[in-house]
Amino acid sequence: MENKEKEKINYGDYQLLGELLSASSDAARKRYKRNESEAVKAMYMIQENRKQFIESYRKSLQSGH
Repeated sequence: MENKEKEKINYGDYQLLGELLSASSDAARKRYKRNESEAVKAMYMIQENRKQFIESYRKSLQSGH
């Protein structure tokens, strides 16, 4: 797994990545850019969870809940 999907990184993702990796956001960003597997995997999970959350939230709005 590599960090080929850089365009999907949103504001705050490196901050959250840093929290997940117990590192500063700057250190987390550098680890991600170096393709460290733990950082890349965590960033992928951040992005996927965000997509799922947005979809779930939009569905709840449409159903009136």
